[in-house]
Amino acid sequence: MRLLFSFLILCFSCGVVAQRYYSERYSQSDLGKGFDQELHQEQDSCVTGDLKFHSAMSGELDYLQHQNSVAISRRTFGEIHAGVNLFIVAGSVSTSINHRNSTDNLSLTSQLHLKLDEGYSTLENRSLVADYDKKACGGAFIYQLNYGRDIFINTRLHFRSEADFKRFVTKIKIRLLFFKKTITKVKLIEKYAANAVLSIDANSNAPLPAGLTQLLNSNKQHCRGSDITPCLNTLQRLSDYVFGDTGFTSDLNKLKKVPRSVATRSYQDSGHYELMDAAQVRVDHQYDHIWRSVEARFGDAVRRHTRAEAFLTIATDNEYDDAQIEYDMATQNLSELSVLRETCQQRPWLGECS
Repeated sequence: MRLLFSFLILCFSCGVVAQRYYSERYSQSDLGKGFDQELHQEQDSCVTGDLKFHSAMSGELDYLQHQNSVAISRRTFGEIHAGVNLFIVAGSVSTSINHRNSTDNLSLTSQLHLKLDEGYSTLENRSLVADYDKKACGGAFIYQLNYGRDIFINTRLHFRSEADFKRFVTKIKIRLLFFKKTITKVKLIEKYAANAVLSIDANSNAPLPAGLTQLLNSNKQHCRGSDITPCLNTLQRLSDYVFGDTGFTSDLNKLKKVPRSVATRSYQDSGHYELMDAAQVRVDHQYDHIWRSVEARFGDAVRRHTRAEAFLTIATDNEYDDAQIEYDMATQNLSELSVLRETCQQRPWLGECS
């Protein structure tokens, strides 16, 4: 299901030579900075120019089911530089979102994904900065800053075992986020999800709309699989908020635009031949497998922590101690993997990265 929002849709292109890197941590002040195409890291500013904002608004809303991390990455970020640059350049917020919204063999997820494009800024009338020859300029520079946001609204069943997960998906053919609520269907879900936790959450690469945050905070977000009615009531309110005449769209119009990605351009294409360096332009993929491996481990840690939090939230007195232990272990594991990921982004040649 694809629903188009009533935004003005204007298309733009970065040019066939540009490479796009998704990250929320860039700003207009980064335009003109050099870019190392091997380590995917910004360097000194070697060109300057005039900032120009281009208005280009578009939005689409999609319904998704059981998307793994690869599928979520492609939907959100596209095929960006073979996908590798997502792992190196993206900040912790956007990367965690990618993993939080994906599923594995211990969870079943259905979700709404709103993808908004909110225009872009470029650096025009460019010239070289003073003492450019004394700077590390890289093989390209950051030419364009794109604005936009992704908002995910998730309904998720967390299972204790793969056997419970397989049993549920074999017996139940219902989309969790949208189905006609009847006593029969609810009882059927509760029968095969008795040992699971139903959770509802929303996340974004930027602040959520105020109305969405308020709705979630004032309604049930975690339910035992054997008693899901309180969470189904929350889902109904969410549906009314998202698809009603007022609410979601109105709240979106009040939000400020936020950085979403950058595009680089080679110095050759910009006409600054003084900055061309054949050695720097060559891209070496020797670290790709390291970045992918560390990112996969980080993703597992994110999902383990989310699952542990869900089971701790609904734990009874008899279950609480074991749930707390698992949550503490998951928290520690996520902290360690976050540090490892940050380390290996910058220095992938270190022993702990391989």
